[in-house]
Amino acid sequence: MTERRERRPIPTTVLRDTREQRPWTFDSLPVETRDVTLSTGDYTAPKYCTHDPELDTYRPHFAVERKSGHDLLTSLTRDRERFEAELRRAAEWPRPLTVVVETSWEGLLRNRGCMRWRDVHPNQVAGTVSAWASRYNVAFRFTETRRRAELCAFLLLVRHSLAERLDAT
Repeated sequence: MTERRERRPIPTTVLRDTREQRPWTFDSLPVETRDVTLSTGDYTAPKYCTHDPELDTYRPHFAVERKSGHDLLTSLTRDRERFEAELRRAAEWPRPLTVVVETSWEGLLRNRGCMRWRDVHPNQVAGTVSAWASRYNVAFRFTETRRRAELCAFLLLVRHSLAERLDAT
C-alpha cells in the first residue's frame, strides 16, 4: 500500500485523534487510519510526530484540525480559550496548523448554513480568523462539504510530505 518515490513514502497511515466526535474515515483514499491521542490537531501522519510513551500521546509538528461550521463558531466564542491554547501549541512548527472547515467562507459571511442559528456577526468571524492567521502559526481552509474537507485534509498531508522531501534535497 505504500507508494515509494525517492527515499520517503507518501503517507499511507493517518493518525486520527481519539477525541474526534465526527471523524473522517478517508474512505476510497489510499490510506488507513489509526486512532491515537494527539496533543495538537485531529489528523497527522506518524512521520510528523514524536511519541511520548509515558502518556501514550503523539506530539505532531504538522497536523490538520477538523472543524464543522458549528465547531468553528464555538471556537470563536464559548471555547475560544481552549482553541487559542491549541493554536499556541503549534507556534514553533515549521509549517502552520491547518484548520479545515466543513463549510464555505461565503456561507459564513452571508449568514447561511450554521450562521443562521448563531448570534455571531459575520464581521466577528472574518476579524477573528484574520487575527488568528496573523498572530498564530495557523492557516484556514474553507470547503463546501464535509467530503471536500476530508479530501482537502488528505491532500494537505500528502503536500506536506512532498514539501518535506523537497526541503531535504
